[in-house]
Amino acid sequence: MFLFSLLKSGANVGEIIICVLAMLIAAAISIVMHEVSHGFVALKCGDPTAKFAGRLTLNPVAHFDLIGILMLFIVGFGWAKPVPIDSRNFKNYKLGVFLVSIAGITTNLILCGLGLLLVFLLKPLLIINISGTMTGYVLRLFLYYFLLFFVKINFLLAFFNMLPLYPLDGFKALDLFLKPGNPYSRFMYRYGNFVIVGLVLISRTFSYANLDYLNIFYWGNYLINLLIQLVI
Repeated sequence: MFLFSLLKSGANVGEIIICVLAMLIAAAISIVMHEVSHGFVALKCGDPTAKFAGRLTLNPVAHFDLIGILMLFIVGFGWAKPVPIDSRNFKNYKLGVFLVSIAGITTNLILCGLGLLLVFLLKPLLIINISGTMTGYVLRLFLYYFLLFFVKINFLLAFFNMLPLYPLDGFKALDLFLKPGNPYSRFMYRYGNFVIVGLVLISRTFSYANLDYLNIFYWGNYLINLLIQLVI
């Protein structure tokens, strides 16, 4: 669990506060941009539902979801309220659904790439020097944690949403290419939410049993950690 791991890390109270603050800001930007991109693309495709609902704003309060925030603290991965979309308003139904479905994933991958670029460009500033001033130390520590969480959260959001499980974006894009009423789609519409919860619980069980290689989130973290190491 995120908070438990943080408390076990041996960091002092000040470092924990900086880490949590950096994580919250990085997560807010990443998750809000994901949701706003869905609404913005939907608007361009002819559906103003998100605009009329006030969800095309970067204000995180408009996208706040209590359970998603709690999960962010508990497991280090959260979500916002889904942006309301009415696909009946799309000028081209299939194209509109596809573009809206991949909008969030695409946005998170772009933000992840920008984060990696910043890590590369700002490498000298990411060296934590405790011999400097306290202000400099705090700012460097915050920048380090912010960029680390920003890159990881955006990558994991894209990685997770690519899964072909209802109601994730990957399923919505895939469902367009499947025959109407096919067994897989029927199963997902009925049990998709339970499958996702089960996947998370099973992945956590593997982690507790030191079988991380069987944990789907392990591979997402492995890939992004590899990218970060290549950049640094």
